[in-house]
Amino acid sequence: MSFLKDIGTPVFNAERLKEIPSKNEYLIEISYGEKKEKIFYNDLYNIFEKKVVNCRLTSVSRWSVRANWEGILWSDFVNYLEVSDYKYVYFESYGGYITTVFGEDMNNPRILIATHVDGEEIEFEYGGPVRMIIPNLWGYKSCKWLKKIYFIDEYIVGYWEGYGYDDRGLIEPTILLDINSKEHKRIKGGEVLEF
Repeated sequence: MSFLKDIGTPVFNAERLKEIPSKNEYLIEISYGEKKEKIFYNDLYNIFEKKVVNCRLTSVSRWSVRANWEGILWSDFVNYLEVSDYKYVYFESYGGYITTVFGEDMNNPRILIATHVDGEEIEFEYGGPVRMIIPNLWGYKSCKWLKKIYFIDEYIVGYWEGYGYDDRGLIEPTILLDINSKEHKRIKGGEVLEF
């Protein structure tokens, strides 16, 4: 069992993905301007320092989980690429799930390209080995089984956005289930910092 399973975090797999490449073959494709790069999973921590961020992943299904997520800070990632000005970031999973995030929403210092949670690798069911954690947006913007990161100028409608979900994915005021405490709590909107 893992931390997320142990506390009963729900599992979502919109694309019904059953398998991904092995860690030796797993890579992330990156595109920005005319530049293209590929980074293999096994090289991530040869390039980047692993950081730990305590934050919440909050689902539009009205639940939220707080954890110590480990991975690459988004700010470190864009600094490495020397990308400073972008309108949108397009994310795609190995199962074909897509979502696009507004550039202005990627300024949160707790955004991670995550590989671990509470000291363990993120399990497949929860988007491992590599997933986004964007704590200031609903969870459908935190792409799992991360395959592509493209910096783009035109918005591309994502999977859930095509079904009417908000393009921005800003967390709205509501009552939700805190998975950690098993209590329903009210949130004011935006990143959940209240508990």
